[in-house]
Amino acid sequence: MAAVSVRLGSIGPHWTAACRYAVTNLNLLFRRRGIGVALALHGAGPVISVVTDPGILGTLVHGRTSAETDGGGRLLRAEVRLPVRLTINTPNGIREAGIGMAEVVAAHEFVHALGHEPHNSHLMAQTMHKAMGDRPADDKLQAGAAAMPPLQLSDQSVEILKGIWG
Repeated sequence: MAAVSVRLGSIGPHWTAACRYAVTNLNLLFRRRGIGVALALHGAGPVISVVTDPGILGTLVHGRTSAETDGGGRLLRAEVRLPVRLTINTPNGIREAGIGMAEVVAAHEFVHALGHEPHNSHLMAQTMHKAMGDRPADDKLQAGAAAMPPLQLSDQSVEILKGIWG
């Protein structure tokens, strides 16, 4: 099984927690679906560096990933950029979105770093809509019929990742 290191820069406690959840839950999903890669915080292997980018508005549901790969599509190095704050509009005004919503954004970008380029569905959907919970911990991102968390990969995404990582 291939190892990939996730290195968290000075991204603040909210994103740090979300990225830790994303690493843990992606690894569970990868194992369950037979994808031969494991992410580790400060581990060995190619590095995904995670930073925040004030140019990405928190009202949007996305980050930016740039990755360098070898001839077979395997990661050599990547940088994941996340918004400084991820917000949601509520009847009481704008507030920071819950950790689960941030986990989905981080996981989406990590999967891009691992070589999954197209946007298709589930975790790798092009468009996700914010679904406000009764409290931040209940916030979700909706991609078609898939509400996350928990993280979900489409069969097509699993095949793409297996094609790269075995």
